[in-house]
Amino acid sequence: MKIEIINPDSQVDAVLFKQTVIQVIEGENKTADYVNVVFMGNDELRTLKHEYFGLDVYTDVIAFNLNEPDEPLEGEIYLSLEQINLNAAHYKTTPGVELIRVLIHGCLHLCGYEDGTSQMKNQMTALEDKYLSQLAMGDS
Repeated sequence: MKIEIINPDSQVDAVLFKQTVIQVIEGENKTADYVNVVFMGNDELRTLKHEYFGLDVYTDVIAFNLNEPDEPLEGEIYLSLEQINLNAAHYKTTPGVELIRVLIHGCLHLCGYEDGTSQMKNQMTALEDKYLSQLAMGDS
C-alpha cells in the first residue's frame, strides 16, 4: 500500500502516520492500493466541505474514496492542523493524540464508516479509541 503525506508540518510523524493508516485499514479487513493524506489550511478545508457536502462549516477532516466498491481502497484524507489543534484544546488532549484520532477517523471513513447519526458517531469513536489504544497513544 502506498501512503503519501502531502504538505506536512513539523508536528507530523510520517512513520506513525503510515503505521496508523496501515493498522486501521488492515484492522478493518480492507486492502488499499494507496492513501494520500493532504494537509490544508482551515479555510481551504472549509471550501472543500462546502463544495462537496454543501455545508459551510469548518471541519478537521474530509475523506474521499476514489475506488469502485469491489476494488482495493484508493483514497484521500484532507486534514486541517489548525482545526485539530483547536479540537485538542476543546477536548483537553494533546495535539499529537488529536491528530492521530482524526487521521483514524478519516481512515474509518475510507473503510465505509459514516457518522451521520449519534449511533454511527459513537461506533466510530469506539473504533478510534480502539486504534489509539493499539498504537499506545491513549489520552496522553
